[in-house]
Amino acid sequence: MALPCTNLNLNLYRIFYTVAKTKSFSESSKTLHISQPAISKHIQNLEYELNTQLFYRTNRGIELTPEAINLLSYVEKAYNFLMLGERELEESKELTKGKISIGVPTTIGSYYINNYLKNFLKEHPNIVVEMITATDRRLMELFNQHTIDLIVLPNNTRVNKEYQTIELKKEKYCFAYSKTLPYNTITTIEEITTKPLILPTTISKSRKDLDSIFNDLNLTPNPIMELDQIESILNYTKEGLGIGYLPKSIVQANPDLDIISIENELPVSSITLIYDNSVLTTAAKTFIATITNDSVIANEQEENL
Repeated sequence: MALPCTNLNLNLYRIFYTVAKTKSFSESSKTLHISQPAISKHIQNLEYELNTQLFYRTNRGIELTPEAINLLSYVEKAYNFLMLGERELEESKELTKGKISIGVPTTIGSYYINNYLKNFLKEHPNIVVEMITATDRRLMELFNQHTIDLIVLPNNTRVNKEYQTIELKKEKYCFAYSKTLPYNTITTIEEITTKPLILPTTISKSRKDLDSIFNDLNLTPNPIMELDQIESILNYTKEGLGIGYLPKSIVQANPDLDIISIENELPVSSITLIYDNSVLTTAAKTFIATITNDSVIANEQEENL
C-alpha cells in the first residue's frame, strides 16, 4: 500500500493531467513547452511518489492504467476548479469581461434560455457565452467536473441534492406533421398510431411517458424512426417523413408544421436550469439573477392576464 504523498507538487499533477488528456508525450511537450525527456522524468517522479504505475507504454503510444484513470477523475476536478478560480479573478466586478459556459442537450435546448441570454447580453455585452451540446449524461459529467457552469435539462434528470435548480418552462408535448401531408383530418390518438411515427428513443423519459398512455389505451405505436435528439425529430417531421412527437412550443415556432388536436392529455415536462451556487463566477451569478428576475416578471404578467 502506497504511503500518502506528503510533498504535494502541483506541477507534477499538471504534467500528469496534460499527458493523461493527450495520451502523448510529444503533444504534451508542445502544450507545456517542456522537453519530452523532462516530461517522462516528471511522470516517473510522480509514479515514484505514489508508488503506482500510471501509464502503459505501447507501440501505439501510452495508455492510462486503472489507477491513473481513477486519479485523473480527481485531478481533473481540481484542475477545472483552479481554472474556475482564475476566471473569477479575471472577471471585473463591473463585468467588462468574463465567460459563461452553458450545456444543452441539443441546439434546440438553447431555445429555452434565448430570451434570458438576450436580456443579459444587452446589459453585459462583453461577456462571452459558450454553448456546449452533448447528451444528458455527458453534460452532467462536465458539470460535475466544473468544466461548464450551467446546464439545461428536463426535470427527469437526476440532480445531486447540493445543486440548485430553476424551472425555465413547463413544456407540453404534442403530435405534429408537415403541412405537405394529408393528416389534417386526424382527431384521435388511435388514428395517429396507424401512421408512420417519429418518436424519441424508448429509454427517454418523454417516450416512457408516451408509451404509458399507449399502454393504457391498449394501442401499439408504429414508429418508423426512434431518435435521441429533439432536433432530429423536428427536422425529419418537417421533411414529411411522418408524425413527430415534439414539444409544443417548438412546433408552434415552425410555420411548416401543424399540430394534431386530440382529446387525450399528453405529458408535460419541466425544462430546468441546474447550477452549483458554491462554484459560480460573478458572470454566472449575474446571469442566474437575470433569469430569476425575468421569471418573476413573467409569472406576474401571467397572473394579471
